[in-house]
Amino acid sequence: MSKQELIKEFLKQLETESPDFDKHFSQISKACEFANKAHEWQFRKYSGDPFITHPLTVALMLAKEYKDIDLIIAGILHDTVEDSDKISFEDIYSNFWNKIWFIVDWETDKTNYYYKNKKFLFNDKIEKILYWWMQDVRCILLKLADREHNLTSLEWLKPNKQIRMSFETQAIYEPLKKLFSHKKKFEKINYYEEILKHYLSANKIKTASQFKEALMNQTFFGLDNDTFDLVYKNTETIIWKIQDKKVFEKLIETKDFDEKVEIISIEESIDWIFFATIKYKWWDVFKNFNSKLEIDTNRI
Repeated sequence: MSKQELIKEFLKQLETESPDFDKHFSQISKACEFANKAHEWQFRKYSGDPFITHPLTVALMLAKEYKDIDLIIAGILHDTVEDSDKISFEDIYSNFWNKIWFIVDWETDKTNYYYKNKKFLFNDKIEKILYWWMQDVRCILLKLADREHNLTSLEWLKPNKQIRMSFETQAIYEPLKKLFSHKKKFEKINYYEEILKHYLSANKIKTASQFKEALMNQTFFGLDNDTFDLVYKNTETIIWKIQDKKVFEKLIETKDFDEKVEIISIEESIDWIFFATIKYKWWDVFKNFNSKLEIDTNRI
């Protein structure tokens, strides 16, 4: 099926899911044109499908669940700036309204700042994401749909990327998914805003850093920001080599963390040089996927 046929089929399905389809048809079509241009020569790894199948699938998932036109159009556009040099932030800002470009700007990993106001600078990717979520709950809903679809191709990623995505999913996205799991189908977006506001208030959360820590505590029970960053940023290889004894002690003292990692070796010489080698275990995220990640330590 050609990309134009894919878009035509998407629009046909979207018409049955979105009550505002006719009213916003021109903007939906424009978003599809932007996505088609951005992903013109791109394909999904190994499946060989045109890359545009991903944003269209995500947008349709959002349409079926939430019926929110801003969210649907943002879903179509969410990878256009990040994955292509053909579409810029200026293109999105000049052709779509503010609620759409706010979500697309947030979703784009190319920058560590908010494009419209660069004083919002973030050194931590997760905290940038969480800050945006605290501004507009639709950013969460888009990212959850995006992650859900991306996990279906997890097995094709390089091992270190599987580790990073899996760790991030368990520590951040799974708690969020549970947070919104008591929703009623097809509720308005403001219902989710109330859930988020209640969660932030109940946990006395005022910053993105506190938000991240609260989410991690639901799965790793006490894994703080520093430890999260240590784990998340050291997945270039499956094995982590830790030479700081205090860091190692901090890791193993964290409740529940010992269930996630396997200690391969610990060495400590007479001159107090410490060296521990640990690796991430196979765990829940992989249960539903035929992952190619090798975890046999004998092969490393």
